[in-house]
This record gives sequence, structure tokens and C-alpha cells, in this order.
Amino acid sequence: MIVLDGMPGAGKTTLLHQLQTALPHHLLVFPEAQPPENSSSDTATARFLLDEARDRISTARHLSRTHPGVIVASDRCHIGVLAYRYALAATGRAPHRDFEQALALCHDLNLVGPHPDLTTLVLLTDPGTSISRRSAYAHDERYILWFDLGFLTAYRHFLDNLPVWIPAGTFTTLDVTDASGWPTLLDALPPHLVRQLSPREALTGGRSTEAV
Repeated sequence: MIVLDGMPGAGKTTLLHQLQTALPHHLLVFPEAQPPENSSSDTATARFLLDEARDRISTARHLSRTHPGVIVASDRCHIGVLAYRYALAATGRAPHRDFEQALALCHDLNLVGPHPDLTTLVLLTDPGTSISRRSAYAHDERYILWFDLGFLTAYRHFLDNLPVWIPAGTFTTLDVTDASGWPTLLDALPPHLVRQLSPREALTGGRSTEAV
């Protein structure tokens, strides 16, 4: 399975759409998981999202055996769950124990890997670029937190220091503040996927309009 995670506005959703365009009959994309509407606590919400991440890995493995021609991709994973809770704690919006509990859950669910059949790409952009790329959503109250510079700075700090919490060999970090960095995705993707991409430009160019 291929996972795209990272900063909001880095281009995750756009790149997954381009992958679907390039491989319309060979790609299954899991959209970003949404938290339950009536969760009793943050711990319960984190558990729900991390269970979903684990289930995606299990489903991808099953499909690789039953449908070897299908490639599975996911919009976000456990890294996004952790980054969100780290940023909340770092900006005083939530107790640090919420982040610690989510991190412990990741280990309990064996999400931190390593998983040889999982390629996780973490896309980075600076907070200012993140905000400017998503300007169309700036007045939507649902996304107000994602336009807070302090929150985004803490979110980026977590991603910059991922090896502190997650084994370094389990992900690849790519800085796509300049969208011309997107072609480097081809070097990070599994070789069998790159061979199927036609044309090569299917993963390059364009700007993301994703909200988060």
C-alpha cells in the first residue's frame, strides 16, 4: 500500500487523484478517514482512526494476494493522527497525555512498522505555503484550526522530527513547498508502480486545493 501523509495543502489529495487518472483500472484509493461525530473522548476518537489505519493495511495485504494487479493507496494514516494531537498539545489546546496515548496505541496496533509492503510518503511544505494554497477555504469555520499559524508550525515541527517517535526507515519525507518537487515522488514509489505509470508526467505539476 502507498500512503500519502504530511502537511495540509502539500498536495496529497491532488497526487492521489493523478494516480487514479494514470491507473484507472489498477488503483484503489482510501479517502481520508473521518472521526466519528459523537465520540465520547479524544482517546476514543484516536482509537477509531488508528483502528481504521490498521484495517487499511490488512485490506491492502489481502488484496495483494487475491488481486495482485491492484495497487492500494491511502490519504493519510497514523502519522496524521499523531501530528494533529502533537500540535494540539504543543499549542495548549489539549493535554500532552492525549498525544502520548495515541502514540501508545500506534505501538499496540503495530502501526509503526516496519511493514515491507507499505510505502509511506510524508509531504512537507512550510506553514505559510500551506495557508496560501488553501486560501479558498480560509473562511470556512470547519477548517479554522488548519489556518492557525501556530498550530501549523507545531504540526510541521512534529513531521520534521518524526524519527523521535517513529522508526526512520518506515517512511520517506519529501519537501514539496515548491511543486516542482513532486516528480521526486517517482523515485520514492515502488518500482512496479512506476513501470505502470504512463505517461511519466502523470504525477507532476499542478497545485493542490485540498483543505486539510
